[in-house]
Amino acid sequence: MMVTSNGRNIYPVVSAVIMLLVGGREVTAQDLELDTLRYDLSEIEIQAAREIETEASAPFSVSVVSRTVGEQGSEPAFSFDRIAAGIPGLWVNDRHNYALGERVSIRGMGWRASFGVRGIHVLMDDIPLTVPDGQTVLDIIDPAMVRQIEVVRGPSSSFWGNAGGGTLFLSTRPASYETSLRTRWYGGAFGTYSAQVQTTHQEGPRAYHVNASWLQRDGYRDHSQHQSFRMTGHMNWQLESGRELQLSGAFVDAPDTRSPGSLNKSDLADDRSQANALFRTASAKKNWRQGQLGLTLRSDNRMGNWQSTLYGIARSLHNKLPFADIEVDRLLAGSRVSVTNSFHFLRWGMGADGAVQSDDRRNYDYIDNFERGERVINQQETVANGAIFGRLATDFKRFNISAGMRLDAIRFENNDRLLSDGEDLPGSRDDQSGSRTFIAVSPSLGASLKATPGLLYVNYGTSFETPTTTELVNRPDMTGGFNPDLEPERARGLEAGLRGGWTPIKLRYDVAVFRMSVRDQLISFRTEEGGDRDFYRNAGKTRHDGFEIWLRWQPVSWLELMTNYNRSHFTFRESVTEDENVTFSRGNRLPGIPDHRLMSELTLTPRSIRISFSAEILDSYYVNNANTATNPGFEVFHLNLSHDGIAITEHILLAPFLTVNNLTNTRYNSSVSINANFGRYYEPAPGRAIYAGFSLAL
Repeated sequence: MMVTSNGRNIYPVVSAVIMLLVGGREVTAQDLELDTLRYDLSEIEIQAAREIETEASAPFSVSVVSRTVGEQGSEPAFSFDRIAAGIPGLWVNDRHNYALGERVSIRGMGWRASFGVRGIHVLMDDIPLTVPDGQTVLDIIDPAMVRQIEVVRGPSSSFWGNAGGGTLFLSTRPASYETSLRTRWYGGAFGTYSAQVQTTHQEGPRAYHVNASWLQRDGYRDHSQHQSFRMTGHMNWQLESGRELQLSGAFVDAPDTRSPGSLNKSDLADDRSQANALFRTASAKKNWRQGQLGLTLRSDNRMGNWQSTLYGIARSLHNKLPFADIEVDRLLAGSRVSVTNSFHFLRWGMGADGAVQSDDRRNYDYIDNFERGERVINQQETVANGAIFGRLATDFKRFNISAGMRLDAIRFENNDRLLSDGEDLPGSRDDQSGSRTFIAVSPSLGASLKATPGLLYVNYGTSFETPTTTELVNRPDMTGGFNPDLEPERARGLEAGLRGGWTPIKLRYDVAVFRMSVRDQLISFRTEEGGDRDFYRNAGKTRHDGFEIWLRWQPVSWLELMTNYNRSHFTFRESVTEDENVTFSRGNRLPGIPDHRLMSELTLTPRSIRISFSAEILDSYYVNNANTATNPGFEVFHLNLSHDGIAITEHILLAPFLTVNNLTNTRYNSSVSINANFGRYYEPAPGRAIYAGFSLAL
């Protein structure tokens, strides 16, 4: 049964919203005539699908969301969940802990991530944020800068390879390079302050865009302060002979971010805003700096449409946790080349990817009062990935078939520099150097039909996910080197759907039903000796069944209603035992994902005012594999008020805005820590919070 935190059945809420959407007027026989049922899907190539497919023809679940300049400047958007809330299948949990980042999942893929993002592939401005070992860190992104989001909502390793349980492509490039200067300022609850400035300029064939922001927050919880400076930049150069050169870069510097940890039920009852006592005592914190740069050349010739990309990433991380003091310096270089073309009724694409990731990892133990002690891990971890791929599709008027294949080879190498023959090195031990190599073949096959109600499609996709270097080196025996027992997680998915629109009543829709089977599931667990450190093992199979409904209705120009409902039934398909004790049983639900989730947003735009009222409603869900503890469901509401702009002078436009998060002051936990020790599962969200600001356009 579908219930919320206070026990009310929310099926009537779902039904009422859907009836409101489709019940705007009586449907007559004339409305069902072929010439009145229309759909208008974009022919723009989808970057998340390697620009081989478009929304109008792609035989798989895909969502594209674009934000206007006004929308980018009309709310704080310091968390990614605020700009991605309306995308079906995608769920973003704001932990309110910048040291860990947000929990992101697509149809349940990514449910187990204890920090960062796992299981899905993420790119920003043509540069992969998912590194060759499959790990993704989103902390270089300022959500307010994101202009467009593309999501492939199913297994998609045939496009991008490792961690392809879904694909998330983000763009911060402007829609237009028309010369402009904008600045934005806001502040509010919990010591929040932010300033942002962006400028765009075009001169002949060259155009430039720079966007920089500063964010400072004391945080809702104790010991959760955060400061960060972020910047993105783009250069677009139209060359001769139909060629285009694009340069994209991004930078983040977060000098001191505190980590409050997660709480148990007793802590929540006592004080929801407190920090985990162990994290506070250990002064758990994280600081990081990352820069990345990518150069893309696009060219059209007789051979087809070519795209070549070179990119590099440098990252420095210091993460002080209760169980270890960790330093990682990362260098990464990669390249991609692809070509697409058509021949008679066929469209085809092929290409190759390559990347090398080098991590210099140093872990230190503690002495009294959490002072840095002996160096217990000192190793160089190198991951090299090479791949080739191809895709072939028909190009008929109504019915089309599309197939793809990708071959990946990923090699992990570890050079242990903490050796037993170095007597002067503290914590020396036997050489733990070693290597692991993983091979994966990722096929996909889909068919689509352009029918009266829209685009009907069916698709079979696959994905794989290798253990990351962090998961490989976190060995239960607490030694260095790579865990020799971990294998990649693999998934197969089948989906069918319909997307399109009904022009007479200005209704857009996207409906999908899916099933995914995952084997060799990578499962985290903890030991008494390891404390809050996560270790990993391959533990059986899981199955993800569900459906998604997305509706957008605009009966008049000044009113729009969006509804997004997700039904999820994700279960373990095998029982797992450890030391003759059942760890979890067949039929147990995957933790961290609710069975029912409803997101709705009502937007009113009378004259120059924009009023947006959004609601998220979900039922309770389990927080551990054993299904012995739950996170209560909740209903939370947000309000945003903004003005398109007030002319201060002939050349200056002022646009104020006001945001009220958690309008009804609901007590709820916005995220959880899966399988945490001692019942410390819960990451509480703040109560009512008000933010106000303005943007200036010159």
